Amino acid sequence: MEFVREHTSIPIPKIYNAYYDKGASRVRIVRERIQGERLDESWDKFTDDEKESALCQLKGYFAELRQIEGSYIGSIDGSSCEDQYFDDDPGQYGPYKDESEFTKGLVKAWSHGRDDDPFVHILCQMALDIFKGHKAVMTHNDFDPRNILIQGSKVVAILDWEKSGFYPECWEYCKALWRPGWNSGWMKDQAVSRVLTPYWKELAVIMNTSQTIW
Repeated sequence: MEFVREHTSIPIPKIYNAYYDKGASRVRIVRERIQGERLDESWDKFTDDEKESALCQLKGYFAELRQIEGSYIGSIDGSSCEDQYFDDDPGQYGPYKDESEFTKGLVKAWSHGRDDDPFVHILCQMALDIFKGHKAVMTHNDFDPRNILIQGSKVVAILDWEKSGFYPECWEYCKALWRPGWNSGWMKDQAVSRVLTPYWKELAVIMNTSQTIW
């Protein structure tokens, strides 16, 4: 989070402390408390102009992230990838030197315990063919209106950077539509595609994994 604060104008809470909780086997972060409402709880009350204002701000902030390129694929501190796809063996996926190695990691995770599933095999082959030629860029990796605080229609904080890192430039868009609340006003207004550049082929692969692997 401090890295993003130093390199962008994105509103992020200040970090006061971070420590490893052995009992919970996870890192705990003590951060600044910012007053505001969650965007997912306010979206349906917005006027069209307020929605457009919030989306324009978010589009600008995520464009800033896209300008920060990485030399590897993995967490921002240079460690392994933090992503739901890799929960079967945390800490063992990455960091990867390039997109090709990252995609092989995805294939390994998707195939875990499903070696005899022909549909999973097809998805893996699709990924190997489609996930190519993308730059590694700074990625929030959990873009969702529940992680955005607003005051009025002003974005005052983007939260939950635990899974952030350098990922293929298509990843933010694909993961934002991985398992969203399809019946929400946010989705009905096509908000994600109004903030982030769409990657339709890559999204087709990711959406299929959400239906068949999870």
